[in-house]
Amino acid sequence: MEKLRIALAQIETKLGDLEGNKKKIIDSIFRAKELGAEIVVTPELSTLGFGSGDIYLDKVNENLDALEEIQLTLEETGLTGVIGYVDRDERGFFYNAAAIIVNGKLIGKYHKVQLVNYRLFDEKRYFKPGSKLPVFKTPHGILGVLICEDIWFPEPSRAVTFRGAEVLIVLSASPYDRGKNNLWKDFLRERVRDNILPAVFVNQSGIQDGVTYWGGSMVLSASGKIIKELPLLEETIDVVEIHLEESKRLRRRDIRVREVRREILEELLKAFEDMQQ
Repeated sequence: MEKLRIALAQIETKLGDLEGNKKKIIDSIFRAKELGAEIVVTPELSTLGFGSGDIYLDKVNENLDALEEIQLTLEETGLTGVIGYVDRDERGFFYNAAAIIVNGKLIGKYHKVQLVNYRLFDEKRYFKPGSKLPVFKTPHGILGVLICEDIWFPEPSRAVTFRGAEVLIVLSASPYDRGKNNLWKDFLRERVRDNILPAVFVNQSGIQDGVTYWGGSMVLSASGKIIKELPLLEETIDVVEIHLEESKRLRRRDIRVREVRREILEELLKAFEDMQQ
């Protein structure tokens, strides 16, 4: 694949509104198909909605049922989906997760590794943190998937880069704060420039329980240029074409991916272990 077309579904979801959220996701899939997309991405926890409360403990089964219906829609349209939802493992633990769906089949899951516990966030009360950073091979390229706070740390994006990701996809439900959109741009540019990898950021929009989710979803090229930026606050969907060859071309002139030294990585691990003592 030399290029791919990704739909950014910047939707307004509501905490606990399984039917309403499911309908918005399904409508977005059909709209993405009309716009010629190959992949559609929704915000963080889009099936169940983002917020705080024991609803995360009460409606996980309904959220999983909704995901199955979303899979059927993706199968009908032939699109690949990266969908934010709540996952449950065989021991009954819950995860803030992304489902990667190809041809209607769940080919992989990603569990958020950096949970948030400040201000209105209370993720550690409900979710277990993930500990794996896989990539996902699809007919449209190799996807590295992260969720919100993961991008504020350099290690997750670096790991998926080493594993061969061709594009970085970031699901988010980031509330508005003064200068927040510019802060996100800075973090995304840092990760893109460190890894010479295009990035797709899809953020929730709208107002819920007095909290404003600012939207502002965006796509950055492998050079760090913003090639698409969606409106603030508004619920919208748009499709962006990403050229995967740019990353390969830039890496031929830049040593930061191809000449990573193992001994330096081991020194980093040793420094981390020293810090824990």
